[in-house]
Amino acid sequence: MFHVGSTQVWRAVGAFSAVGFAFVLAVVIGAGAGLVLDRWLGTSPLFFLILFFMGVVAGMLNVFRMASRFLDDERRSRPGAPPA
Repeated sequence: MFHVGSTQVWRAVGAFSAVGFAFVLAVVIGAGAGLVLDRWLGTSPLFFLILFFMGVVAGMLNVFRMASRFLDDERRSRPGAPPA
């Protein structure tokens, strides 16, 4: 169990907040670009929907990559863990 002063806890909090921020940012950028394109081309809501869902997919890929990297780092930092 972790105690509040543990650097592992704060490291995990930082990593997971970065993952959440990256997901939200990908969705917002996709939706914003879709809105701009739709206003410019008069195709509402075509590009908004396409780029919104592309942002969701990109955000999910970011979450997967960042979580995998975090878990790999955690495994390597354990005492007695085999070298990478």
